[in-house]
Amino acid sequence: MINGRQIRAARGLLKWSSLVLAEKSGLTRETINKIEDESVHPREGTLHDIIRVFSENGVEFIGNRGVALKDDVVTLNGENSFFHVLDDVIATLKNTKGAEVLFFCVNDRVSPPTIVENYRRLRRSGIAMRSLVKEGDTYLMGKLHEYRYLPQQFFHNNTSLIYSNKFATMILDPNTGSDIGAIIIRNPHIASAQRNIFNLIWSTSETPTETTATVRYDE
Repeated sequence: MINGRQIRAARGLLKWSSLVLAEKSGLTRETINKIEDESVHPREGTLHDIIRVFSENGVEFIGNRGVALKDDVVTLNGENSFFHVLDDVIATLKNTKGAEVLFFCVNDRVSPPTIVENYRRLRRSGIAMRSLVKEGDTYLMGKLHEYRYLPQQFFHNNTSLIYSNKFATMILDPNTGSDIGAIIIRNPHIASAQRNIFNLIWSTSETPTETTATVRYDE
């Protein structure tokens, strides 16, 4: 877990006072000072709040020694990229009140067990999910009210996600159509624009009325 020296260094990167960090994390300035002086042992939840605030403002902690500015664009390579994107969703939104992740063009039927378990981790973390799926698809692992139908002519099997100030999209192999990577963009303007498009489609789309899924997220 992070330590006081890292928190001071993270504030330095953003040119924040301890008061600014206190206000953004919902803590008192005295608490921040004590954590940085390591005169108290904060709860894990408190440290998660601090990590989240810095993460949302472009700073990441490296192990228990380092701190650095995050790249605004992160590229992931390999067939496990979607798994790592879901990991980032959890790390970004965990302990955030009202947290939600939006999925464009989801196909639950092709989700392997490792991905299903990560979806379950999302739910256990209190993160809400909404998904746009192909019109007529009834293999839905979540609750029906979490889905809306996207007309078939507009559906493309290339999942994108919107969460916090991030937009992520998968990279597909042009020959096989399988995932070979992902791009995560941390930009509040892009995330907001994509969220508005999602919500516009959501507000005018039909809700599924049945599911034939043999595996469910809430099992």
